[in-house]
Amino acid sequence: NKQYKMQQREEKQLESALESIIQRVNDLKQSIAAMIFKIENEYETMAWPTLLDNYALISGQLTSLSKVLSHDKCPPLRNLTVLPLMLSPERDEQLAQITEHRVTTFAHDLVPDYLRTKLEPLAETKMLQLEHKAQ
Repeated sequence: NKQYKMQQREEKQLESALESIIQRVNDLKQSIAAMIFKIENEYETMAWPTLLDNYALISGQLTSLSKVLSHDKCPPLRNLTVLPLMLSPERDEQLAQITEHRVTTFAHDLVPDYLRTKLEPLAETKMLQLEHKAQ
């Protein structure tokens, strides 16, 4: 019974942390999209202070997200395992909607790429070269 209550508390902490992370990421996405829109459509009339204000907002949102991720009540997400509940080569409208049409199928051949935790070998090699060059 005690272990069950502890597990419930951990699940609530995880759910709360994920809701907070999702909210902050969505705020960040909206700010980035708004800034890109301004740069693409108002570049001729856009003042430098406006761009700096947008940058400061995004920077603050990144700091806020970082604080949520490093907070004591946020469980260590890297220790969790993500497993797909259903794989299908068919188009999944719900998946497409929640991923803003970036992912439309969750098929056997795509899962390793979607759930990858390491960089692709070519990207990892390039990063190591850049880090070595920077030293």
